[in-house]
Amino acid sequence: MPGLPFDPALTQPLDSPVDPATGEPLDCTRCGACCHAGPGRILLSEDDLLRWRRKGLHHLADHTDEGHFGARAFPVSPRGACVYYDSSTGRTLCQIYEDRAEVCREFQAGSWQCLEFRRDRGLSPRI
Repeated sequence: MPGLPFDPALTQPLDSPVDPATGEPLDCTRCGACCHAGPGRILLSEDDLLRWRRKGLHHLADHTDEGHFGARAFPVSPRGACVYYDSSTGRTLCQIYEDRAEVCREFQAGSWQCLEFRRDRGLSPRI
Protein backbone atom coordinates (compact mmCIF):
# COMPACT_ATOMS: atom_id res chain seq x y z
CA MET A 1 0.00 0.00 0.00
CA PRO A 2 2.15 2.91 -1.21
CA GLY A 3 1.81 6.20 0.57
CA LEU A 4 1.41 4.83 4.09
CA PRO A 5 3.78 6.43 6.61
CA PHE A 6 5.76 3.20 6.99
CA ASP A 7 6.30 2.74 3.25
CA PRO A 8 10.09 2.54 2.49
CA ALA A 9 9.46 4.36 -0.79
CA LEU A 10 8.20 7.42 1.08
CA THR A 11 10.70 10.19 0.53
CA GLN A 12 8.83 13.34 1.55
CA PRO A 13 8.69 14.37 5.22
CA LEU A 14 5.35 13.84 6.87
CA ASP A 15 3.64 17.03 8.03
CA SER A 16 1.94 15.45 11.03
CA PRO A 17 3.23 11.89 11.37
CA VAL A 18 1.11 9.41 13.29
CA ASP A 19 1.57 5.80 14.26
CA PRO A 20 -0.69 3.93 11.81
CA ALA A 21 -1.42 1.22 14.37
CA THR A 22 -2.65 3.59 17.08
CA GLY A 23 -3.32 6.95 15.38
CA GLU A 24 -1.06 8.49 18.03
CA PRO A 25 0.79 11.64 16.89
CA LEU A 26 4.55 11.06 16.83
CA ASP A 27 6.59 13.55 18.84
CA CYS A 28 10.34 12.91 18.61
CA THR A 29 10.97 14.81 21.85
CA ARG A 30 8.79 12.29 23.70
CA CYS A 31 10.11 9.15 21.99
CA GLY A 32 13.84 8.72 21.31
CA ALA A 33 13.41 5.15 20.06
CA CYS A 34 15.76 5.76 17.13
CA CYS A 35 18.47 6.82 19.59
CA HIS A 36 18.32 3.31 21.08
CA ALA A 37 19.35 1.52 17.87
CA GLY A 38 22.15 -0.30 19.69
CA PRO A 39 25.94 -0.55 19.46
CA GLY A 40 27.43 0.16 16.05
CA ARG A 41 24.11 0.98 14.41
CA ILE A 42 23.90 4.80 14.34
CA LEU A 43 26.45 5.17 11.58
CA LEU A 44 28.55 8.22 10.87
CA SER A 45 29.64 9.27 7.41
CA GLU A 46 33.09 10.46 6.45
CA ASP A 47 31.41 13.82 5.77
CA ASP A 48 30.22 13.93 9.41
CA LEU A 49 33.74 13.36 10.70
CA LEU A 50 35.21 15.91 8.30
CA ARG A 51 32.51 18.52 9.11
CA TRP A 52 33.11 18.12 12.84
CA ARG A 53 36.88 18.44 12.45
CA ARG A 54 36.50 21.55 10.27
CA LYS A 55 34.27 23.10 12.96
CA GLY A 56 36.80 22.20 15.67
CA LEU A 57 34.46 19.59 17.19
CA HIS A 58 37.22 17.05 17.66
CA HIS A 59 35.46 15.65 20.74
CA LEU A 60 32.74 14.40 18.35
CA ALA A 61 35.02 13.21 15.56
CA ASP A 62 37.38 11.41 17.93
CA HIS A 63 34.74 9.85 20.20
CA THR A 64 33.30 7.17 17.93
CA ASP A 65 32.94 3.41 18.00
CA GLU A 66 33.30 0.75 15.36
CA GLY A 67 30.08 0.46 13.45
CA HIS A 68 28.55 -2.03 11.09
CA PHE A 69 29.97 -2.39 7.59
CA GLY A 70 33.36 -0.97 8.63
CA ALA A 71 31.91 2.49 9.29
CA ARG A 72 32.25 4.58 12.43
CA ALA A 73 29.26 4.93 14.73
CA PHE A 74 28.07 6.93 17.71
CA PRO A 75 29.08 5.31 20.99
CA VAL A 76 26.30 3.85 23.11
CA SER A 77 25.74 4.44 26.83
CA PRO A 78 25.22 1.58 29.30
CA ARG A 79 21.45 2.24 28.88
CA GLY A 80 21.79 1.27 25.22
CA ALA A 81 21.19 4.75 23.82
CA CYS A 82 23.44 7.07 21.86
CA VAL A 83 25.76 8.84 24.31
CA TYR A 84 24.31 12.18 23.17
CA TYR A 85 20.73 11.16 24.00
CA ASP A 86 19.37 13.01 27.03
CA SER A 87 16.06 12.28 28.73
CA SER A 88 16.83 13.91 32.07
CA THR A 89 14.26 16.68 31.54
CA GLY A 90 11.39 14.32 30.74
CA ARG A 91 11.81 15.06 27.04
CA THR A 92 14.14 13.16 24.74
CA LEU A 93 16.69 15.62 23.46
CA CYS A 94 19.90 15.38 21.46
CA GLN A 95 22.78 17.13 23.17
CA ILE A 96 24.46 17.78 19.80
CA TYR A 97 21.31 18.50 17.78
CA GLU A 98 22.80 21.39 15.77
CA ASP A 99 25.81 19.23 14.85
CA ARG A 100 24.07 15.85 14.62
CA ALA A 101 25.11 13.27 12.04
CA GLU A 102 23.66 13.03 8.54
CA VAL A 103 21.78 9.84 9.43
CA CYS A 104 20.03 11.73 12.23
CA ARG A 105 19.30 14.74 9.99
CA GLU A 106 17.74 12.50 7.33
CA PHE A 107 15.71 10.36 9.72
CA GLN A 108 11.97 11.01 9.38
CA ALA A 109 9.36 10.70 12.10
CA GLY A 110 6.69 8.33 10.88
CA SER A 111 8.94 6.56 8.37
CA TRP A 112 9.00 2.77 8.30
CA GLN A 113 12.34 2.87 10.22
CA CYS A 114 10.81 5.12 12.87
CA LEU A 115 7.89 2.76 13.35
CA GLU A 116 10.23 -0.25 13.52
CA PHE A 117 12.33 1.42 16.24
CA ARG A 118 9.14 2.29 18.15
CA ARG A 119 7.92 -1.31 17.95
CA ASP A 120 11.34 -2.62 19.06
CA ARG A 121 11.19 -0.30 22.10
CA GLY A 122 7.61 -1.38 22.94
CA LEU A 123 6.18 2.06 22.12
CA SER A 124 3.88 0.83 19.40
CA PRO A 125 2.06 -2.45 18.89
CA ARG A 126 2.97 -4.75 16.01
CA ILE A 127 0.58 -4.55 13.07
